[in-house]
Amino acid sequence: MTADATPSYLFVDEDPLQLSALRRLLRDVPGTKRSATSAEEALRMAEEEPPSVVIAAYILPGMDGLSLIAALRSRTPGVLCGLHTTQLPGRDIIPPGITVLLKPCPPERLRAFLLSGSGNAPK
Repeated sequence: MTADATPSYLFVDEDPLQLSALRRLLRDVPGTKRSATSAEEALRMAEEEPPSVVIAAYILPGMDGLSLIAALRSRTPGVLCGLHTTQLPGRDIIPPGITVLLKPCPPERLRAFLLSGSGNAPK
């Protein structure tokens, strides 16, 4: 992403309440924010507009969050990926470069994660 490009965020969770909470919490973070309730929907959205940052739940309909992240990374190298989950998956199954964000994740940690991939991180 170039310095003047608008960041694009993709939030993926089967629970619409979780997605709504993420959008409310991050409403003032600059950039385009989209949400999907399934991995299939997220993949379609990413085809239309590749995201710069993805936060995916671990449990999703159709495929798990790690499989979704792997698919997105193969299509969009360099995408910043976070796994939003209530339970920490075994460390041996989390590929390098994926940030685990345990639910409930402190708002300042979520914001810092998003801003780290947007080009708007505090200096």
